Amino acid sequence: MLVNLRLELLKVMRKSRTYIGPAALSLLIIAMLVGMKHGHEFHYMKRRLEQDFIVAGSFVNAAFLVRFLLEGIVYTFLPLFACMVCGDLIASEAADGTLRTLLCRPVTRLKVAVSKYAVAIMYVLGLTFGTGLLAYVSGWAYLGHGSLVVLNRGVWIYPEHQAIIRLIEAYALVACGMIAVGSIAFAISTFLSNSNGAIAAAMGLLYGSAVIGEIEYFARIKPYLLTTQLEMWRDFFAGTPDPHALAKAVGILAAYSLGALIIGLVIFDRRDVLS
Repeated sequence: MLVNLRLELLKVMRKSRTYIGPAALSLLIIAMLVGMKHGHEFHYMKRRLEQDFIVAGSFVNAAFLVRFLLEGIVYTFLPLFACMVCGDLIASEAADGTLRTLLCRPVTRLKVAVSKYAVAIMYVLGLTFGTGLLAYVSGWAYLGHGSLVVLNRGVWIYPEHQAIIRLIEAYALVACGMIAVGSIAFAISTFLSNSNGAIAAAMGLLYGSAVIGEIEYFARIKPYLLTTQLEMWRDFFAGTPDPHALAKAVGILAAYSLGALIIGLVIFDRRDVLS
């Protein structure tokens, strides 16, 4: 199993698309740093705070950057780049004709699929937490550090140590969501020979979930939609989050991941590899 895992890691590291996500997110962070440092977009927030508080210094700091970054990447860059790698693990080998050679080795299909899925999870976790860590370190160096100010459902101010804990928890929940989306892309890739199809299908399901959640007719299933649970990351920055609601969110996201994995394993085990 370890041999298969090491082999899959080497394969992923040799593919150029593996580094598209980290590179794009790094450029995004740099752009946000420059904009927050020299732009005037956040002055209205400062004026709003000064109506009720005495503001010393700037609230645009490392913690603010890391939290604000989530607003733009939860439904865009993170799921897209997660699907790019997760949906490519099997589909690309089928397209290149190397999957048949791989399965000719004295190793079960289950071990091959599980090894690929384990690599997918490691990539998603690394991409999610790596993005947050890079943003915090860059923000610390360029914007400074301090308390986290959030204007969402009121005005919330968290001391730096509390802000870091809440940011880690929020990114952990987002990582669970990205694993679920990546698992769906992985499952779809088990019966396709084109990774682009797996990426498009998984992203379509994500955005479809968001649209369905806004339709009143589907109100009964809204609590079980993927996007509904992803939105729970905001609760970490609006008072004390409900532990039962968070546990439910993690459970539903884990169910999505496990269900997609089981479907993918079954399909992969029965798949005819002809080339």
